[in-house]
Amino acid sequence: MKKKWAGLAVTLMLILSVVLSACGTKDTPDSGNGDSAGGEKKYKIGFANLTENAPFFVDVRKGIEKVAKEKGIELVIADNKTDGATALANAENFITQKVDFVIEFQSDEKFGEVIMDKFNENNIKVIAIDIPMPGAVFFGANNSKAGFLAGEYLGNQAKAQWEGKIDKVIMLELPQSGDVPAKRMQGQLDGLKSVITDIKDSDIIRLDSKNTLEEAKRLMTDVLTTIPDAKHIAILSINDDTALGAKAALEAANRMDHAMIVGQGADQRGREELANEKTPFLGSTGYFPEKYGEYIIPAALDILAGKDVGSEILMEHEFVSKENLKKLYP
Repeated sequence: MKKKWAGLAVTLMLILSVVLSACGTKDTPDSGNGDSAGGEKKYKIGFANLTENAPFFVDVRKGIEKVAKEKGIELVIADNKTDGATALANAENFITQKVDFVIEFQSDEKFGEVIMDKFNENNIKVIAIDIPMPGAVFFGANNSKAGFLAGEYLGNQAKAQWEGKIDKVIMLELPQSGDVPAKRMQGQLDGLKSVITDIKDSDIIRLDSKNTLEEAKRLMTDVLTTIPDAKHIAILSINDDTALGAKAALEAANRMDHAMIVGQGADQRGREELANEKTPFLGSTGYFPEKYGEYIIPAALDILAGKDVGSEILMEHEFVSKENLKKLYP
């Protein structure tokens, strides 16, 4: 009889063990915002890219995707299309999808505060790329330094090839994005003036490039008709796309010998242009967008873990020219 009760007890214990095990399995989080196989939290991070319409931003996305995959992060990607209203809609979608964190790349300063209010209401931390957003950790360029490197290089080339003579300075700017890109442009002007010291304010032409090749080309085409006698034109650009838009206008006007252009970003399109022997494009400050993910994803994980990463994380810059292109991009 004792043996019979002992056997029954063992059977009941086995049944209880199976039931408890099944309950435990049911309560274990799945591949959503729960734990990964290694026991670490698996995060869902939203990344809203500024645009997918230029190589620089595609390189940014690819770099972030690469590191996110290595870290086992679920990445939700959106395209802000360089439009504030679209960026706001994407932010609301991230909230609906219950992301744990957001990497925001949007250029309309007016929408930055509204977007951040949405994220703050839902306790979502943010890293903002290149354009600051109130309360977000800033990641991006050391804009003054990056600009200075380009302007200084152009100044040295003008000194060597034009005996330091500059008739006009054309600045392809991005005023809608506020103070930070303005520092990039002012840095270029400061760098140029550090070498060519007699530039007059009246010889500086400022244009709103809208951050696009097409708009820069259109504006430059119009401006060139107003300065027919200028043979030494220094062109400072917010990015490589606008620099190449200026080059296209010069080419169409048969005036490529009248200008020197510098850019910002050293993206694939800009680097390819350096292979053109007759181009007026001298080069571009490197921001190395393909490496953004190596900075941003670890910082996001640190923030999610409650660590202090400071208020800004800055890239290291180097001016990319024909001389050092193969060294920096073998």
